[in-house]
Amino acid sequence: MNIKNIVKVMNFHSLLRVDRSRKIAKTYAYLGDTVADMIDNIVNNRNIMLDYKVLRVNEDAPELGIYLGGDMGFCANLNSNITRQVQADEDAYKIIIGRKIRPAREDDKVLLSMTQEEFEQDKSGIFAVLEEAFREKKYSRINLIYNHYYSSSEAEFRIKQLYPLPEHLYSDKNYDEDFTFESDIEPLLTKLIILYMQYEVIIAGEISSAALNITRQNTTTESLKKIDEREEARHMLDLREQREKEFGKVLDNYTKLNQY
Repeated sequence: MNIKNIVKVMNFHSLLRVDRSRKIAKTYAYLGDTVADMIDNIVNNRNIMLDYKVLRVNEDAPELGIYLGGDMGFCANLNSNITRQVQADEDAYKIIIGRKIRPAREDDKVLLSMTQEEFEQDKSGIFAVLEEAFREKKYSRINLIYNHYYSSSEAEFRIKQLYPLPEHLYSDKNYDEDFTFESDIEPLLTKLIILYMQYEVIIAGEISSAALNITRQNTTTESLKKIDEREEARHMLDLREQREKEFGKVLDNYTKLNQY
């Protein structure tokens, strides 16, 4: 099998995945911003008597980390960054995504472990953990650990706080109009916060995928250049050997003619 053709296919598919991930992340970022604005509007609404226990954090609870890596190689040190953080967070409970991500040891703090492909196909398990975590105040902090895609030449390792919710959601905006809500607002606020966290996981997953794939695309592009250089060098060597053989034949013929 021609290794160059395999690398070309990897290069092409990586580029397609980057474009797909960017579009999905952009869609969910818009939805996430909309949900965040709704949460902010409820929390800072002067007409609503909100029971703030729904936002209370259990500071004595352990932490939870969601580690977003990949299944394939050619990703430079991006998967290594995630693995190092997994192994450093010994006391945190963990959700690990990506075949390349390795915990320091198998223990009962790994709640879920799945491949990147499984994560892309079904996120319901993670969503269930997030919903239970928020409703029962099981964790003092939930972090997303992933590689953030910026451009074809820049990706950054990032730890993003998912819970407690970021300060900007409680920005104390001065709304021109406030609304009233006749029934209990806490169940709606709870559902919105859970939905916001789920959207953030989707966005981080797609951004992480884009970072991994653009790195793989860059790496395979460099590999193709090196393969071309090796093929060119081999071609030049073959030409030189062929010329030497032809020159040797000419020299032999000339020697034989002089013998007569």
